Amino acid sequence: MSEYASPHFKWSEFACRCGCGCTFVSEQAIVKLEKLRVLLASPIKINSSCRCPIHNAKVGGAPLSQHRATKSNPSTAFDIAIGNHDKQEIIELAELAGFNGIGTKYRTFVHVDDRPNRARW
Repeated sequence: MSEYASPHFKWSEFACRCGCGCTFVSEQAIVKLEKLRVLLASPIKINSSCRCPIHNAKVGGAPLSQHRATKSNPSTAFDIAIGNHDKQEIIELAELAGFNGIGTKYRTFVHVDDRPNRARW
């Protein structure tokens, strides 16, 4: 397997933070993340993406979290660090990139995911 999941993102950027090695992420979600990266025309830092079921529970993630990942049900979510980006621009471009789930209530990041239905919080 290649080190890169897409032109701008390495698989290691999506890996579960517990160190288990889980990198089950939806290919369709990665395509949308790559589109967002191109639209932003600037690097994106991923705070969280794939979470194994154990890590998801430890961090208080919802049992059906879009981050929760198994081989048969990969993650569709990315928490994008705001950093030097404009938060509103991330939100608008995430919509253009095709993400249906967008969480904006967080101070340091924007959550985006590829759920089937539109959701905002």
